[in-house]
Amino acid sequence: MRDYGEYRKILNLWDEGRNKSEIEQFTGIPRSTVRDCIKRFGSLKAFEAWIASETQPMLIQKLRGELSGDHAHLHLAYAYIFGLYLGDGNLSLVRKTLRLRITLDAKYPQIIQKCVTDLQTILPNNQIGLVHRRRNGLPSCIDVSAFYKHWDLLLPQHGTGEKHTRPIVLEAWQQNIVDQHPLEFFRGLYHSDGSRFINRVKVAGKDYEYPRYQFTNASEDIIGLFCAACDQIGVTWTRKLRRARAATHVDNFDIYISKRPDVAYLDSVIGAKS
Repeated sequence: MRDYGEYRKILNLWDEGRNKSEIEQFTGIPRSTVRDCIKRFGSLKAFEAWIASETQPMLIQKLRGELSGDHAHLHLAYAYIFGLYLGDGNLSLVRKTLRLRITLDAKYPQIIQKCVTDLQTILPNNQIGLVHRRRNGLPSCIDVSAFYKHWDLLLPQHGTGEKHTRPIVLEAWQQNIVDQHPLEFFRGLYHSDGSRFINRVKVAGKDYEYPRYQFTNASEDIIGLFCAACDQIGVTWTRKLRRARAATHVDNFDIYISKRPDVAYLDSVIGAKS
């Protein structure tokens, strides 16, 4: 069986009235798989009912709040990893098992270690892999990866194409985790696509400089999630659209956090990348 995300795409298009040839062309999924999926399930509603009837992994039940117990540590780790995934992560099918890969800058060993630690919290029995990449003979980035056959249940935002080309919408249980742990979600997003730097300006002939936090992403949905996290932790933000300079590039949105009390707060709970 192919991953659940592909079945959802097929059945969603089928429910919209697309024929099998159109679904094959639109998704790149083989016609035989499209045919078998439609024959087996018939509709997205029927597929979701089948999913619900299957025995769900205990991990997803804990994340969804369906099992009693103290799972706060698991939710904290998930909020951070989810933020990293939205910025620098992707899922791929490798030998019939899904692999999560998060690509991080090699110059930030503490971020890499936190990613490894939190993945190990989520999947304590799985091996976390590290692949070191080099550019021009120098360390460039590190791929942190973990294999798990149910990643598509944990990260239902998985899909074809880059994230800014498709909707990124949270499921109710994900929204609950993000609402409960907005700082860890903010931290994951910031550690993926954020920075802290010194902004220098000239006013009335005088030079001024002050620290500022910035988050950059091409997805309006991910930008919206970051801004919502800012609101939840109580920091003020401003937004700026940065147009692409070349036809091969895409527009990006920059979110700035510049007020001194807000920067001081973030410095106390997160700080510059390291």
